[in-house]
Amino acid sequence: MKTKEELAVEYCEYTVSKMDDETIRRIAVINLLANIDQETDMATWEDYVAQMKGLQKAEDLLELIKPSMLLRDTNER
Repeated sequence: MKTKEELAVEYCEYTVSKMDDETIRRIAVINLLANIDQETDMATWEDYVAQMKGLQKAEDLLELIKPSMLLRDTNER
């Protein structure tokens, strides 16, 4: 028997498999914005923006702003 979390993951993965790239990107932007720590100061965001063009992979860009995100890896909780 599957757990509630497993069922939710299955549903979400199936739903995303039906989306086009533009829809997925819009949802990703909304998700990132919703998880930004509002306490992060302007200077930090200016620094992130100054560094972003030098990073080519999404993983590296996400790692850069990780200190300013509300969600953390489950290992960090």
